[in-house]
Amino acid sequence: MARGEGNRETDSGARSIRYYCLPWIEKGAEDERDLVKKAVNMALRAVGKRNLTLNTAAIDCARRLSESEAAAPRWVGKHALRELESAKVRQKLGAKRG
Repeated sequence: MARGEGNRETDSGARSIRYYCLPWIEKGAEDERDLVKKAVNMALRAVGKRNLTLNTAAIDCARRLSESEAAAPRWVGKHALRELESAKVRQKLGAKRG
């Protein structure tokens, strides 16, 4: 890890990612092309694994996508939720089960 662990809760880029990247991810999830869906899914999962704050924001985004009537956003949301809510990710981020 080039960046090191540091304090994950005080990630200076967390606010920027939440407000600038997540809306782009939601917009990109509307694209039906397979490789785009996979890339958007990967981006959403990566954001959600940065720290606990971003995990919460990414889970909210994934839930909105999973409730979509369109197939592509629903696929992205459901697949991202599966990993973001997993015990492994929650343990890595230090979240308490609840």
